Amino acid sequence: MRTTKTHILLAVVAFSFTGVFAQDYGMYVSSSAPGYAVKGKPHKTKTGLEIPLEINKGDSDFYGKTINDLIVNVDYETAERLHVKIADKDAKQFPVPDSTYGMERPKLRKPAKKTNYDFSYTENPFGFKVTRKHDKEVIFDTNDYPLVFEDQYLELSSAVPDDANIYGVGETTAPFRRNNLKNVTTIFARDAGTPFYENIYGAHPYYNEIRDGKAHGVFLLNAHGMDVFFAKGRVTYKIIGGILEFYFLVPKDGRPNSVLEAYTDLVGKPFMPALWMLGWHHCRYGFNNISHVNWAVDGYKEANIPLETIWVDIDYMDHEKDFTFDPVNFPEESMIALSKKMHANSQRMITMVDPALSTNDSYPPYERGHEMDVFIKNNDGSEFQGQVWPGYTAFPDWWHPKAAEFWEYEITEWMKLLDLDGLWIDMNEPASFCLGSCGTGKANTDPQRQFEMDPEEAAKVHAQEQIALDAMGTGVPGDSRNLLYPKYAINSGGGNLSERTAPMTALHYGDIPHYDIHNLYGHAECSLTRDILLKYKPTERPFLLTRASFAGSGQHVGHWTGDNHSQWEKLKSSIAEIFNFQMFGVSYSGADVCGFFLNTTETLCTRWMELGAFYPFARNHNTLGTINQEPFVWDRTAEASRRALSIRYSLLPYYYTLFEESHRVGTGVWRPLIFEYPEEDAFLDNDVQVLIGTDLLLTPVVEENATSVDAQFPKGIWYDWYTNEAYESTSAEEKVTLEAEMEHIPLHIRGGSILPTKTPEYLVTDTYANPYTLVIALDKKGRAEGRLYIDDQHSVEQPEISDITFTYKNGVLKARGEFGYTDAEKIGAIKIIGAQEELTTASYKGDKVTVTKKDGALVAEDLDIDLSCKFTVKFR
Repeated sequence: MRTTKTHILLAVVAFSFTGVFAQDYGMYVSSSAPGYAVKGKPHKTKTGLEIPLEINKGDSDFYGKTINDLIVNVDYETAERLHVKIADKDAKQFPVPDSTYGMERPKLRKPAKKTNYDFSYTENPFGFKVTRKHDKEVIFDTNDYPLVFEDQYLELSSAVPDDANIYGVGETTAPFRRNNLKNVTTIFARDAGTPFYENIYGAHPYYNEIRDGKAHGVFLLNAHGMDVFFAKGRVTYKIIGGILEFYFLVPKDGRPNSVLEAYTDLVGKPFMPALWMLGWHHCRYGFNNISHVNWAVDGYKEANIPLETIWVDIDYMDHEKDFTFDPVNFPEESMIALSKKMHANSQRMITMVDPALSTNDSYPPYERGHEMDVFIKNNDGSEFQGQVWPGYTAFPDWWHPKAAEFWEYEITEWMKLLDLDGLWIDMNEPASFCLGSCGTGKANTDPQRQFEMDPEEAAKVHAQEQIALDAMGTGVPGDSRNLLYPKYAINSGGGNLSERTAPMTALHYGDIPHYDIHNLYGHAECSLTRDILLKYKPTERPFLLTRASFAGSGQHVGHWTGDNHSQWEKLKSSIAEIFNFQMFGVSYSGADVCGFFLNTTETLCTRWMELGAFYPFARNHNTLGTINQEPFVWDRTAEASRRALSIRYSLLPYYYTLFEESHRVGTGVWRPLIFEYPEEDAFLDNDVQVLIGTDLLLTPVVEENATSVDAQFPKGIWYDWYTNEAYESTSAEEKVTLEAEMEHIPLHIRGGSILPTKTPEYLVTDTYANPYTLVIALDKKGRAEGRLYIDDQHSVEQPEISDITFTYKNGVLKARGEFGYTDAEKIGAIKIIGAQEELTTASYKGDKVTVTKKDGALVAEDLDIDLSCKFTVKFR
């Protein structure tokens, strides 16, 4: 949703920084660190090996208190997954909780018998290597680098190739393939409007590396703030707490998508969306009133641009308070009427809910939460009160045993009142506009936001907040750590860790400092809120979209990439950002189409609508104070939107099948070329073209005023979606110039694929009511195959499904598989692209249908093929 403006505060933050800036020393490792040595005899465990370590003599306490005795646990969990955990012997460090609010660890009884990797270690100084057995490639090697393990500083490095092909680690806005130019990626959840190369909303310390066409994955399960450095020849982790808990993912086939499968086996598979969620969504922050919302809904209809779901941002709230209505601009009855209108038209409605709740003592949700004592505390035991949109606010502590009861009541009553189809949870890093507990003792006041103040006044207010926070102490009772200003200062774009969020000294239930759990706050809210939605409607797949996330959040929620800008570079970077979240196991993800901040232009919005129409999660969204950017505002944008969304809706069966595969296997819906063709070095840096599944290649225009675009194609035949014209690629390195006038986005079908499609309509339900058309795109051998998944499109549990595999060879189309879903629409047409022979008839169960030529393809229409059982169609 909304990230606020910053100006003088950034300077204030910089001057108040008491640690050392990471960029000043991040290029170095702690070469004088003595390291550790194996102490005593390692012994076998039921799943692997346990190795005791003791600190060597030498320099210590670099940025914290050295921990002398460590335990290394090595678990051979599966054939493709190795778990290496380095932790303090006394278990005083805070790991990621073994729960749904952290990550539930696999429960193992024995080690894997045969593995795709070897683990070896050096005794003094201790270091370890992970080697892929198949080709003896060492994929992780710490032996030439120091191990530092202090209470507030952990450092570990591994050798990698000088010009490594590493993808992942975030959340940040950056090219998909990480490079050494901006060598530090900071992981610390932060409310920031997608600046390049800085830490933003989510925390995902996971990467996928490709070497000589083979891939492996490295996941560090740690929720503390950290810097990850990609330097020449090494990757270095510098972390301000917790333990070193690594998972190494080494699939036998070395395919990048197999790495994703292994990763999501561990953290959780992406949730399965209901079919309606794949339709087009629209929102804006800055709807003036309910009439403005209705204007947008009606405008889509009048322009015949598909709209499935309308969203209402915090505009509807009374003074930005959750679960309330602006009595003038969005009265309760008008919001209920909007919901009824949408549902009467088979459309949907979603609203925003933020975690921070106004501390106004006449506000019932706060009164209930305060009575139940479920809010985050200060380090002196008082209630932490920050500042968000409604003014001074309290923040639910998701770890409190009564938090679920409290949040369930508020969410369920809200869902019932408006009969909502889902929720959008934002500002859950958590975000706070002030420093420290600025709202303490100020209930029922209406504070000015610092980003709206005169810069000098804002600086004064901020300085006063700094003094107040420091006066409360830099730690928490019973803990000697300096939580406000750790000596190692990660390279957070916000400066001090407590800026624009809860102070690091705030306390969660069980006296857990926010310092240790900050990166899990949004993730915990996702897990809890999804459970509540499931309890509210147990049979329906919940809709939940989040801004903040952690490893495994994708099993609960979707994600949008946050508060981007109406700029061409942000249009382009959205592709890499979505690639990252597909890799992180959040397949239902997308960016704000046409941009959130700044005024878009007709040209930019047109190109963005073309690309955004194919996002896994597709929504137009912009902010307060900007121009209207509904796609019907400009004629050319409207035309481009109709064309692109017509394709999306025709492909709904293909998208739905891909989402089922993602939910079951863990692969992305959107895929970079290099993940499907890792043997092709020409694709290593290509983060502009998009593979949708395996069978569609999208080549968007991302440069202003361009009317053509250069494309790369994997070897083989690719067919133009619009003309059916074939292009045969013999080299991935070759670039082909594609014409792309303003209303056109190039799209190609892979030869050798079979796509299930529908005739597109305005709504998802109407589209799906139409018969299927199978599009058969032949390879050089005249063959093709594809898949179609069918269920009831919305239920959590499916008593009946169909999982159908189509094959085409020698003029014969066969459908085999599972045919349990009995209400599937029939196949009404078959379209063959690339047939070399003249085919004139199609035979099915003794009936013959004439095959005609249309636009360079062969088409059999007026079919009536039942999808309740296997079948064969012969073309002659």
